[in-house]
Amino acid sequence: MKHWKIYLEILLALAFSSFAASCGKEDDAEPTNNGAQAPSASAYASEVFGYEYGPGQHIALVEKSPATGIVGNNKQSVLLGGWGGHIIVGFDHNINNTEGEDFIVFCGSSVSPEPGIIYVMSDDNGNSLPDDTWYEIKGSEYGKAGYVQNYEVTYYKPVTNGSNVTWRDNLGESGDLENSSKWWWHSGSDSVTYKGARLQNDAYVNQPQANGQQYWATRQELFRYGYAENGYAPDRTAENGYLATDFDATLRGNRIEIDSAINNRGEFVHLESIRFVKVQTGVFQRAGWLGEISTEINGLADLHLLENR
Repeated sequence: MKHWKIYLEILLALAFSSFAASCGKEDDAEPTNNGAQAPSASAYASEVFGYEYGPGQHIALVEKSPATGIVGNNKQSVLLGGWGGHIIVGFDHNINNTEGEDFIVFCGSSVSPEPGIIYVMSDDNGNSLPDDTWYEIKGSEYGKAGYVQNYEVTYYKPVTNGSNVTWRDNLGESGDLENSSKWWWHSGSDSVTYKGARLQNDAYVNQPQANGQQYWATRQELFRYGYAENGYAPDRTAENGYLATDFDATLRGNRIEIDSAINNRGEFVHLESIRFVKVQTGVFQRAGWLGEISTEINGLADLHLLENR
């Protein structure tokens, strides 16, 4: 009897040891970075990693409205300001690159297209931070007249109270921004430099009004796809043939394919998945009394999760 008891204890010890080892392997396994989405993953952007408001007329609104309101399904508008202003958001999972559109950038409240250039990034090093390589989403105006890929602008703080913000770009152009005397809230320095792609001007004076005020319109032939805040406008309707081909009127946003990503040589790159998205005001233009062209977005979402729940 004693021998059987000892034998049974040995078998139980071996069984427990095997069970504990298998559990340990499962617990210690490294998470995969293959784009797999956990059942609890949110369809919406979950974190803001950076926000820079370009010099613009809505500085008072920006000061009172934190950019973090864009996360989740809050649909809070975030103003990016003049050219170069941008926001960087991340998801709590990788968005898989599948056939067709993969994510959506919701439009702001404006009905006029104020297109923002979209950049995407994979989490190549697996640290859940946007510190890898950005790739531009190739929109309809890439490489056309007025498009500049490696554009750069430095804005300078007004020298006196009441004077305007001035600027200089890497093409040798310079100027000042009317009605922009207030230095924007996020910068403690006397200048700030933004880099990225620039789109051609969108707005033009169509006809003078009876009261002498200028009537500004937007060019119908531009921005067919690949940009944020790009949909309907008063003079761009389905009836006269204009509607951005990636605009979803139901969800009110632009549907984007990861396969449209390109490197700085304009070559398409294949990304298995992305984790981060950057949206940057793409047009550097002031439309008279309307002020600067300023991209405004209301959030971002993974279309695969959004449409499958």
